[in-house]
Amino acid sequence: MKKKLYLKTIKGKGRGVFCTATLAEGEEIEVCPVIVVPAKEFTALNATALMDYSFYFDKEANTLSLTMGFGSMYNHKQYPNATYILDRAEKQMVFTAHEQIEAHTEISINYGGEYGRDYSRWFVDRGIDPI
Repeated sequence: MKKKLYLKTIKGKGRGVFCTATLAEGEEIEVCPVIVVPAKEFTALNATALMDYSFYFDKEANTLSLTMGFGSMYNHKQYPNATYILDRAEKQMVFTAHEQIEAHTEISINYGGEYGRDYSRWFVDRGIDPI
């Protein structure tokens, strides 16, 4: 049976991603294609709400990526229950369960890409209280 992801509104956080069935530790959650935003469009994107849903594709080159599927909808936690890897060659983001995630539990990632990394500055810069 294919596990289905869905969005649910979470008080104080907006929308978050959930799954209808339990995910095992190490299980692939989803593979999302990414749209690469070239450096020349960085400033224009930065002036929109889409900036909050983008990931760096190549920080040194100042390129961003917009992740399709549910990829841009996962909420941040310092100690998340899922991880992601950006596959630049295939232009996709792969999300995997870091631990067992019970059905109907929010799936979270660390926006800094490192488990345990404090990424509260991202929230402070946007006037958001990091939960």
